[in-house]
Amino acid sequence: MKLLLEIEHKILELIGMPELNWKSVRTHSKKLNRIRNQMYKLTDDFAKSSPTENKYSDAYFVYNFPMNFVKAMVLAKEVNFLYPQLFNNKDTIRILDIGCGEGAGMLGLYYGLKNSIRFMLTGIDTSTKMLKKCKNMTRSLKNRDACVRIKLRRQDVSHGLLKKKINKYNIVIFANSLAEMFPGDNIPVIFIERILKSTDDDGVIIIIEPATKYLSRRLMNLRNEIIRKHKAYVLLPCFHKNECPLMEIRKHKEWCHQSISWQPPDFMKILNQGLNREIGYLKFSYLVISKKDHKRNIDESFLVLSHLLKEKGKKKCFLCTPTGRIELVRLNKSKSQVNREFDRISKGDIISFTNVVQTNAYYWQITENTQIKILYSKNM
Repeated sequence: MKLLLEIEHKILELIGMPELNWKSVRTHSKKLNRIRNQMYKLTDDFAKSSPTENKYSDAYFVYNFPMNFVKAMVLAKEVNFLYPQLFNNKDTIRILDIGCGEGAGMLGLYYGLKNSIRFMLTGIDTSTKMLKKCKNMTRSLKNRDACVRIKLRRQDVSHGLLKKKINKYNIVIFANSLAEMFPGDNIPVIFIERILKSTDDDGVIIIIEPATKYLSRRLMNLRNEIIRKHKAYVLLPCFHKNECPLMEIRKHKEWCHQSISWQPPDFMKILNQGLNREIGYLKFSYLVISKKDHKRNIDESFLVLSHLLKEKGKKKCFLCTPTGRIELVRLNKSKSQVNREFDRISKGDIISFTNVVQTNAYYWQITENTQIKILYSKNM
């Protein structure tokens, strides 16, 4: 998983270091140190729940845009794989990015769904400064691809009301914007219901949030509220319609989030010198919400909630199922050619299997005859 070169070049151009590489580090040392200092301040402000992206926009842009772009691209591919009917036979894919910032969300979706014919990308933000950067990021795409139209506007939609459109949106994305719009303990379900009215019959809302415990559990709560009220459907990440099995585990200490391995571009590695941040994984929580209940193109499958964990004499991972969180275990002595796919499992994978032994309701054991298949991986 890599950042597209054309996006990497555009980022470096906009921060004034188009030739940045390992050989030119000294030439750009002053600018690099300025951005690193901004990163320290951004981190402190984030910990205090005091967003200051506008004040330290270069640092926010150079660190967060690449990761948010790839997250959106990954989710676009996953939604398209599991629910291809959402985008089939569409003349135009209409995407609305609310709180768009520099446009990472809608651009990631565009590149993730690039096989479609036409795109209408609309970005909304309250910050003129962010919209200017978004315009700069999207200008080359608009000039290069005649099948893409882009509209940007300054607007506050925290009330959930959008301009009425004849052609409604296929996707509305919130990429790290709901935490700023609703800083409290809950995301209002009525807000989501209002936004859904601006999508077409097959339209979806994609919400991406940082993988902190607090923000992830907010999304888990939102999912449960949607299920209880029967006003909408949650297509992902869960494959069932029951309330989240992680909510009550270990006295509310669990939270559902993704962690995907990727290859950060060299400029991020250069900037990370001295900061020592963990940039090798994309960590986030997410929901995909729709008006209608859509059938997935794969059945009898399970979401992997954890990385593959090694313990003495065995390996295991945790699965999300309609009846709760399941521990899937393979003893080392049970390893076989048939179940070897188990060794490749990663967090966020979608898997299927046959012939497991259900020792108890929450402990399933793999045998030598268990067939394991990874049906989809976000790390692809």
